[in-house]
Amino acid sequence: MTNLRKMLSIATVGVMMLGVVACGAKKPAEEAANSANAAAAEANAAAQEANKAANEAKTEEAEANKAAEEANKAEEAKTEAEAAANSAEASAEEAKTEAK
Repeated sequence: MTNLRKMLSIATVGVMMLGVVACGAKKPAEEAANSANAAAAEANAAAQEANKAANEAKTEEAEANKAAEEANKAEEAKTEAEAAANSAEASAEEAKTEAK
């Protein structure tokens, strides 16, 4: 009888342990998966923000390049105008010299 009681108590403890392992193991795994999913979602949001910032930076860089090109064109036009003015001045002096 005592052997039967010992066996039943061991079996009961075994069943209880299986229940704890089977039922209790899911919650930590689910919590870990949920926290991993939340971390992945945060990482995706951060990546999207970074991409948005990079695109804005590229747009600003393109605008700056365009402004620099326009400034270069204006400088070239100024140089050409100065050259034309110098040429006209030289022609005027030549004409004066010939007129004398």
